[in-house]
Amino acid sequence: MKTTGLSLDQAPPIIIPFKFFLTASLFSVIVGIFLMIDAEAVFLSRWSPLALGITHLMTVGFLAQVMTGAMIQLLPVLAGSPIPAVTTVSRIIHLSLFAGALMMGLGFIRSPQSVLVTGAGLVLFAITLFLLAMVVSLISSKSRHDNAIPIGLGWMAVIPTLAIGVYMVLGLSGMLTINDMPVLIAVHLSWGLLGWVGIVLFATIIQILPIFYITGEMPVNIRNISFIIVFALLALFSLSQYINSELLAYSLPMIVALFLLLSLALFQMIWKRRRKIVDMTLVFLWTGLICLALAAMVWMLCDNALLVGVLLLGGVCITIPIGIIYKVIPFLCWFHLQSLLVKQGKLSSRLPSMKHYINEVDAKRHYLLHLAAIALTAAATLMPATLARTSGIALSLSSLYFLKNLLFALLRFNKQQRALLDR
Repeated sequence: MKTTGLSLDQAPPIIIPFKFFLTASLFSVIVGIFLMIDAEAVFLSRWSPLALGITHLMTVGFLAQVMTGAMIQLLPVLAGSPIPAVTTVSRIIHLSLFAGALMMGLGFIRSPQSVLVTGAGLVLFAITLFLLAMVVSLISSKSRHDNAIPIGLGWMAVIPTLAIGVYMVLGLSGMLTINDMPVLIAVHLSWGLLGWVGIVLFATIIQILPIFYITGEMPVNIRNISFIIVFALLALFSLSQYINSELLAYSLPMIVALFLLLSLALFQMIWKRRRKIVDMTLVFLWTGLICLALAAMVWMLCDNALLVGVLLLGGVCITIPIGIIYKVIPFLCWFHLQSLLVKQGKLSSRLPSMKHYINEVDAKRHYLLHLAAIALTAAATLMPATLARTSGIALSLSSLYFLKNLLFALLRFNKQQRALLDR
C-alpha cells in the first residue's frame, strides 16, 4: 500500500463514513421493495412518478450519501487539513441528506408536493453545508493535492445539478411556471450523471488505484485536462439546448467517448500493476467500467433510455462505489486500531488483517447477488411483466447483504477496539 503524501493522522472518526454508508444501503433496500410492490409502473415510463422517485432515492439517498461520507473521510487525508467541527458538521449533513432524500423519493411517488419541496430544500441545505466545509478545509490546507482539480470540478458540477433540480421541483409544486421542462431535465441529468457522479467517481478511482493496488499513476496533466474538457463540454451541451446548435450537441457523445478512453486507461493501469492479486473490489470496479461501455453501446445503437438508465445507475454508479467501500472500510478499521495501539505504546501487539473486517467470501456473495440484480433489472426493461418483481427481490437481497457486510465490519471493529481499551 502506497501512502506517500497522505495525512492519515487527519482522518476523522471512523463512525462518520460508516453512518453515511449504512443509511445509504437502506435506500437501495427501499428501492427494491418499491420494485416488488408496484413493479410494472417503474418500467412503464422513465418519467412515471415511481420511476422518478426511485431514481432520486438511488441518486440522492444512496449516491449522495456515499459520496459525501467518503469525501468527509478522504478530504482531510488528501489536503492535510481537518474539516472544522467534523463530528457536528457531518451529523447535520447526514441527517439532512437522509431526511431530504427520503422525502424527495416519497414526494415524487405518492406524498403531497409540500413533502417533495421540503425534501429538496433539505438536500440543498446538506450539500451546501458540505461544500462550505470542503472550501474551509481546502483554504486551511498548506498543500494542494494532485487530485484537487478533478475532485473540485466534480463537486462544482453538483451546483448546476442542484440549482436546476430545485427549480424544477418548484415548478412541479406549482410555485413557478416552467415552459422548457424537457430541456431542463436533459441539462440536469447531464450535469448530475456525467459531471458530478462521473468526474468524482473517476477521480476517486484514479486516486485509490496507486494507493491500494500499487499501480502506476496517471500523469497529473492528462488527469486534469481530461476532467477540465469534460466540464467544458458539459457547459457547451447545456448551451446547445438553448441555441439549437447541432455542432454543440455533439459535446455529449464526446464526453461519453472521453469517459470510455479513461476507462481504457484505468484497465491499462490495473493490468500493469505490480501487485497482481485480484480481489472482489477489483471485480466490482471492472464490472462498473464494463457496464459503462454497455450503456454507451445501447445509447448509440438502440432507443431504450430505461435500459441505459439501469446500466448507468445500477451498473456504474452503484457498483463502483461498492467496490471502493469494500476496499476502503477494512483499511480504515485497521488504520484506526493501529493508531490506537501507537497511542497506547503497544507497538508489539498484532491486529487481524484487513480481510477480517470484510472477507472475500462475503464480498463475492454480495457481488453475485448484485450482478443478478443488475441483470434482472436490465432484462426487466425489456420484459417488465415477467421480470420486474423478480428484479426488486434481487435488489433487496443484494442491498441487505451489503448492509450486513458493513454492519459486521463495524461490529468487528468495535469488538477489537474494546479489547484494546480493556487491556
